[in-house]
Amino acid sequence: MFDTLIENSGLRDYIDANVQDPWHDTMFRGYVFMSPKQKGEFGERFVSQYMQGEECLVERAATSTAGHDRVIDGILTEIKFSLATRNKKGGVKKDSFIINHVSCDKDWERLIFFGINFEEEDARLMWFTKEDFLNNIYSDDCLFAHQQGGKSIENDDYICTKVSTLIAQPWVRNINEW
Repeated sequence: MFDTLIENSGLRDYIDANVQDPWHDTMFRGYVFMSPKQKGEFGERFVSQYMQGEECLVERAATSTAGHDRVIDGILTEIKFSLATRNKKGGVKKDSFIINHVSCDKDWERLIFFGINFEEEDARLMWFTKEDFLNNIYSDDCLFAHQQGGKSIENDDYICTKVSTLIAQPWVRNINEW
């Protein structure tokens, strides 16, 4: 029954048109199909390898519930990673990233964000302090929004979809200033 329903109604065509991987010819092929947890782990590994290549001392958090992902050069570090989001034509939107699950109450001092555009030279690698993050979320110009119910369920996770605006903030620093 399902075969007939899906094939005869065009639903198979709908799935095929919406399951695209604009990264299929790159080293990031298949990333878009991973679960959020897998993407998070990949990002942590990617940034850790990058920072080690920059001669930083990178250590895993003491526990999985430590409130940060790594300790980099002695600094409790939260890591966020994103590939540029897909567009409707099968490509990507340059500098269109999502930073999610940034928590006020977790134990971190700095947050590193690594955003990958289609061209390697267009990658965005930046960081900011927890103090600057907290100042921003309590300001009139907040770039983050409550995530997954937010205040209504006392969740302190925040999401930023205005990453191109975030990057331009004076309190957001280039990784070269680590």
